[in-house]
Parts: sequence; C-alpha cells; structure tokens
Amino acid sequence: MKIRLRILSIFFLMALGHSIYAQDTFRLDNDNASVANSINVEVLKDGRSVRISWEAPRETGEIIVARSSSIIDSPEKCYISDSLGKFPSGVANGVNQIYDYNLKPGTYYYAVVLAHHVRKKDARLVANRNFTTIPIVIENNPPPQTNNYPPTNTQNNYPPATNTNQPPPEEQKYLSDNARVTDISVKREGQFLRVSWEPYPKGIPGETIYTIYKSAEPMSSMTLMRKAEKLAEVSHPENTFLDQDLTKSQTLYYGVSVKQGLKEVLPLVQNQSFIRQFYVYDQDKRKPPKEDDVVTNPQFAYDEMHVKDLNASVVEGGVRLDWKAPDRADENTIYSIYQAGKPLSGGVSTFLGGNVRKLGEVSHPDTNVMVKMKPYSGTMYFGVTVKRGDIEDFTLTQDQSYVAIGGPGATDNNTQTAENDKPSKQEPKEEEPVPQNNQNVQNDEKQPLIVEQEEPTDEEVDRVLRSTYWKNEYGEAVKQLAPYAGSNDIDIRGKAKFFLGMSFYKKGEYNKALKFFVQKDTKNYNPERTEFWTKQCLARISGGRR
Repeated sequence: MKIRLRILSIFFLMALGHSIYAQDTFRLDNDNASVANSINVEVLKDGRSVRISWEAPRETGEIIVARSSSIIDSPEKCYISDSLGKFPSGVANGVNQIYDYNLKPGTYYYAVVLAHHVRKKDARLVANRNFTTIPIVIENNPPPQTNNYPPTNTQNNYPPATNTNQPPPEEQKYLSDNARVTDISVKREGQFLRVSWEPYPKGIPGETIYTIYKSAEPMSSMTLMRKAEKLAEVSHPENTFLDQDLTKSQTLYYGVSVKQGLKEVLPLVQNQSFIRQFYVYDQDKRKPPKEDDVVTNPQFAYDEMHVKDLNASVVEGGVRLDWKAPDRADENTIYSIYQAGKPLSGGVSTFLGGNVRKLGEVSHPDTNVMVKMKPYSGTMYFGVTVKRGDIEDFTLTQDQSYVAIGGPGATDNNTQTAENDKPSKQEPKEEEPVPQNNQNVQNDEKQPLIVEQEEPTDEEVDRVLRSTYWKNEYGEAVKQLAPYAGSNDIDIRGKAKFFLGMSFYKKGEYNKALKFFVQKDTKNYNPERTEFWTKQCLARISGGRR
C-alpha cells in the first residue's frame, strides 16, 4: 500500500511539474510572439552592401529594419537608429530579407522589430534573434565590383548566365522579395493617362504578371495599399497601361506590383514602383498647334519660358499666387505650381530628390492660383514654371518666378494681406450696364483656381532626415524640416519638431533646441527621448557652455 502511495505521489509531482513548465513555456511563447528569429547579415561581394534576412515573428504587422553603429540591444537604442523602411511581415506577401546598398566605411549593427511595438514603446529585443551582436565592417578599400549582386546560389555549380537579365535555372521560378519595377512614369495621351515602367529584369514571359493600381493616396505602406484600386494585369514583358477611367481633376497615385505564382511584391517605393500625378480633366480642350494652322506664337525660345513678377499673398485659408505671363504665351502654355522648403534657384537638380512638391497646373491665360493650406511657421517657397509640349523650364529666379513666404527670406511684396491683394475695381457709371458674364473681365479679376495642399507623409520626413540630419548637415535639416512642423498630422508635427530640436542641439544652439523640446507635440512624439534631451539642454545652458 505504501509503495502504491509513493508511486502515485511521484506521478502527481511529475504531472504538477509538467503543468508548471507548460504554463511557463506558454507564457514565454506569448512573450516571444513579437520577436523575429535567426537574424543574419552578410556582406555582398561588392564589399559595400549587405543582405539582412530573418524569420518572421508569429505576430503579423509591418516590420522595421533598423541600423546603427552600435549594438541595438535596448528599445531606446532602437528608437534612435536609422530606419531602412517598413515591410509587411507574417502575411502572404511578407518580406523576410532586404538589401542595404552602398554603405560608407564603418561598423554596422542591425535589428528587426514590429512597427506597432516601436510605436507602443514595448519592443522586445533578443540577442542574435532580432538584433545582431557581431559587427558588420565595411572597409575603405572594398574588393573589386562584380556582377554577382544580389548573390546567387552557387551550390549547384551552375555556369554564370551570359545575359545578366536571365537568372540561373534555380532562380527562374523564384520571385525575390526585392522584385520591383523601376522608373515608373505617367504621360498624358489626349484625355487619358498612360502608365509606363521598366520591367522586372528577371521577369519570365507569360509567368511574371504586373498589376496596375490607382489611389488617391501614396502607396507607401500596407495600410494605404488596401485603399488602392486594382486597374488591370499585364504579362511580362508588357510595360505600359492606358487609364481611360478619368472623370475629374485630381491628384492620383499609380503603382505597379510584380506577381509570380501566388506571391506578389507590392509597390511601396515612390518614384520607382509608384508615382504621383496631377491630372487636369479639361486639359484636352487646348488645341495643339498644327502645321496648317495659323499660330501667332508657334513656340518659345527656351530662354523666354519664364513667368514674371510672381507675387505671393497670405490670404484667409492659404496663399494666393499671381504672375505675369511670358510675352509670347498662348493657349498651349502650361503653368506648373511648385512648393518647397528651400529656395528654387538650383535648376533641375533642385526639383530632384523628392523635396519639391508639385501642387498642380493651370493653362494660359489663367495667371493666378489659390493654395489652400494651414498657417505654419518658418519659410515656404513657391515657384511657377512654364511648360510647352514636353519641354518645361526649371531655371527660376527669386521674386520673378519663385518667391518666399514668411521668415527672413521673404520680401515685403510677398507678405501682403488679403485686403491689399484684392484687385481694384472701378464702380460702373449709372449709364453703363454691368457685364452679365465674365468674358470681358480681366484675368486678374477672376476667381483663382484653388489647389489644396496635400498633407506630408512620414516617408517625406524620413527622406529629409536621411538627406540632411543623418549626414550631419544640421543647418540644412533646420531649413527643410521647418515646413513639417506646421503639419496637421500630430505625429509628423511632433517628429519634425523633435529633430528640429536635435538639429539645433547638434549646432550648439541650446536655447533654440530647448524651445522645441518643451513643446507638447515633441513630448507626445517621444516622451523619454524628449525629456532626456531637455535635461541635456538645461545642463548645457546652466553650465554656460554655448
């Protein structure tokens, strides 16, 4: 009897221990559900680029790949690291590897974290699972450049392909996570818009499918992609599509995805696989000049393609722009309106890189536009270019074809009030009838076309940070971040103000930095980091170190 009781007691204790272990394992598994696994980073053969791969966490969502010069072993370090972008994870089209190209010489560490845990500030980091502890070293003298990039599987000893556009046999049926079209563009054809792109280099005729999407918002995240309308599918190597379903003037975004089998890589890279286009519905009413038509001004000389005396006036609800047309302007002349956070005096290079925003177009003889926008602090620049056919001149001159509003760069003529800007009208005499239509009213008396300014995106702010702050160009960062500090989006506004404070701090202007760190928007963006840098500013100021 005693032996039976002992045996039962042993089994009971074993069962109890197993239950406790199972509970601990379950709790541990729940804690690890948000943690990626098996992160691996390898240097490519060009010596300047790396491939980052990982196993997706069980929890789905958008994943952020972070990069830093020190080990990213805490949430605080993760929050201040460089972001290589957001990618879908744990879904059918999830990404589990990316490439980091053209790195500067130095030491690098990487981490992979779910975006919503970064926002909640509860990201969990586990060594060699979702962050690396072994440094990746990029040397000053990398090995000679080769064509094997991205690297191919050499285990099967396939001979190298003679045509770099044709992958070796083991890759021909596999769609890479980086399979995207490039050089996407949109051109008008009559009343319609034609979308064109450079096909995926490893596309297979009849198997690789391009899906064309259209949306009123950028396709820069999985959330925004869900709002996009699927227009059509075409097979490789077809690389164009004509959109004929256009009924009004609007800002549109077109994107092209790559699909092979059940896998689809969505368009999430602006100006590569998706692009913005401002569409004017009645633009086709302009008649292009023909050889047998009598045209007074058949074309401009290139140096005549400028507007004159551009004037910007702050009015209720935004800014009104007025200008004088070129001397030889006619019905085929198009004016494009641009907005930027820095002067537009650098020619074509100024308009590249995504820092200049096109607001819209108007046709001659209209020579004014109303830009609807919220009040903001800092300096904003507006420019007007002249376009005729496919030629557009981007050589702008201050106070002639581009102007500044607000801040020290603005002139007195460009900060008038709405009352000063109203055109003067003469009261008609009693014996003179008032015109019943506006055909004879002067152009500057017409109600200007209204262009609504688009809200900036988080990707735009990141692009500014990558091109300025993260390159230690803090003065330029201040100039380019200032417009985003007036955004209606509280997250973008807070982020811009935080990095404005950081830029001033890096410049040694601690009082100016402190003015941004104490603001509510900045604290809402990241309370811990804001509090830390507030204390740093106070310590610097009280210590007299300016």
